[in-house]
Amino acid sequence: MAKSTDIPEFGLLAGYRVVMMGASVAAPFAGELYAEHGADVIWVEHPKVIDSCRIARRSGSWQQDRRNMRSLAMDYRKEEGREVFLKLLETSDVLIEASVGGRYEKLGLSDQVLWERNPRLVIVHISGFGQTGDPEYVKRASYDPIAQAFGCVMRMNGLPGQPSAPAMPFPGDFAASYYGFGMSLAALLKARETGKGESIDIAQYELMMRMQANYPTDYLRYGLDYIKEGNHSRICACYGTYECRDGMEIYVLFLGSGAVAKGLSVLGLEYGSEDFPDGSTLIPVDTPAAEKVEKAMADFVASHTAEEAEKAFVDAGVPCSRLMDYESAKTNPQYVAREVFTTWKAADGVTDIPGVNVMPKLTNYPGQVWRGAPSIGMDNEDILEELGFGRDIADKMYREGKLGKREYFETTQ
Repeated sequence: MAKSTDIPEFGLLAGYRVVMMGASVAAPFAGELYAEHGADVIWVEHPKVIDSCRIARRSGSWQQDRRNMRSLAMDYRKEEGREVFLKLLETSDVLIEASVGGRYEKLGLSDQVLWERNPRLVIVHISGFGQTGDPEYVKRASYDPIAQAFGCVMRMNGLPGQPSAPAMPFPGDFAASYYGFGMSLAALLKARETGKGESIDIAQYELMMRMQANYPTDYLRYGLDYIKEGNHSRICACYGTYECRDGMEIYVLFLGSGAVAKGLSVLGLEYGSEDFPDGSTLIPVDTPAAEKVEKAMADFVASHTAEEAEKAFVDAGVPCSRLMDYESAKTNPQYVAREVFTTWKAADGVTDIPGVNVMPKLTNYPGQVWRGAPSIGMDNEDILEELGFGRDIADKMYREGKLGKREYFETTQ
């Protein structure tokens, strides 16, 4: 258990309180960004229904992306639970929730109701289709792949001539997390000036559309549609994945005049020739020059290991990397030097949890991991006491099933 006074003071966000309500990735990771940089993040979870993140994929999700949080396992929808919830929001700066559009309004917890209790509250709503619009879409259930499908992204991924596939890992969820985190910080700055909070309506499919660079504009303006590329870009030649002699892969980009010139030199071709004239910033696909350079690339990777090919291009100043896996990342000198991986204690105080460190790195106010992800309802009593609710209220809520608590557990199979 942890009281708010037990939270060490660190990071850029010390002193802020965030309430996080949501399963899976989007809302929790937005809350985690606050928690890793010093905020008091309270995860309100169901007192009886276990969040799927705790039992899916050996519990890695909740151990990584709920660390530093406190858990309040409470039914917030009515009676004492509702009053505790509203009292909690009175003491909070941000509410981050992820659910079907319109859910909180149906529960009688509209933005206006919440602002009556705390006018400065910043509210982040994350849903698949938004809080407004066509009612048939607003009420739809959604997860990351649904946002990708409806947001015109999924059709871009996969190999030409084969069924489309979702991009991994969960770009719709993480986009919502970063948008929610960034925009709520901006709203906090404005609330500090004006005393007035904000409601941020994040529709995941819209973020998927917003992140597509030039492609929507090219279609809307010129009728140019996206062509599924697979593992080689249609932007230019020598922009993609190549399998090397040892069966390992590299990714390389001949993009920009310097990279084109240096890359051609590695392949034994001449920059400034008729095929590759001076000033070329790329080699257009579907041209004799593209055919020539791709043939040279195929010959080069067929005679070099991935490590050799990477070194040749990197030494020449061409953007290139081997395709890393977790095993190679663990001992890679750059990963090690920047301490990308770290270990912290689980909520049981005994189990070591290895995972990814706090990012980004800050010079003056760095983030940190001060506790593992909480077990269910681990901080119920401390939070209620901070809000002025006595033990009698907590006992009553436990008896009525409005508060829940479980000893530490994790699925390891």
